[in-house]
Amino acid sequence: MRPLFKPLLLIAFALVAASPALGGGRVDRATHLTYMTEEYWPMNYTGDGRLTGLSVELLKRIWREMGVPEQPIHIFPWPRAYDMGHVDPRTVLFSMYRTKSRDPDFKWVGPIVRGKTEVFTLRSRHLGARSLGDLQGWRLTAVRDVASANILRDAGLPYTGSRSPDTAIKMLTRDRVDAVAMDAMQFHHFAARLGRPSGEFKPILTLCTDPLYYAFSLDTPDALIRRFQKALDAVTHRPDYRALLNKYLN
Repeated sequence: MRPLFKPLLLIAFALVAASPALGGGRVDRATHLTYMTEEYWPMNYTGDGRLTGLSVELLKRIWREMGVPEQPIHIFPWPRAYDMGHVDPRTVLFSMYRTKSRDPDFKWVGPIVRGKTEVFTLRSRHLGARSLGDLQGWRLTAVRDVASANILRDAGLPYTGSRSPDTAIKMLTRDRVDAVAMDAMQFHHFAARLGRPSGEFKPILTLCTDPLYYAFSLDTPDALIRRFQKALDAVTHRPDYRALLNKYLN
């Protein structure tokens, strides 16, 4: 039996060496991440049956820059995606406002673009506010776990959590709330989808103009974060990044 030992050992070694996980081949950690997003026009949304948007196209360019094949992107309602991003390991959540309260909960790659969150009312109500303090006693709503909801919460302002942007806007038009706190691009998009004329609403207070980022779970290796950031920086310094901005934001 002893003469067989050496050939068997050589075969075992060859199998190990051929394995990407155990041998010389290296598994790219960027392919072991779960990429999650929501329906948030014009950053990430379903159009003509496929996922598109500024942050989606930008991410695909980042993957190409890194030499990573395109990865699956999963679409969830934002509250669910946000909860999963907090709890599940190896996740990437986008596009997310990088606010002071969120900063320690994720690792960040960006910015993608600067956003704007505002408080909207019905023009016919003739309401106004100069600060968050002026909203005391108002009936407010915001989509749960989005940046605007966090700002209201941190200011100690009670609000009704909405399941989706269109639900929040319907609450406003049906006089169930006095105002909606929401990303400006998202508000105008969903109001138009509901067939509401833009002149029906007015923004009365800007809550933040923070940038939007890709948010990675805290277990993501720092080296991988640096690699993503380097790829993003390379992509955004090219002329086609300006073309992307013009395509989706103008």
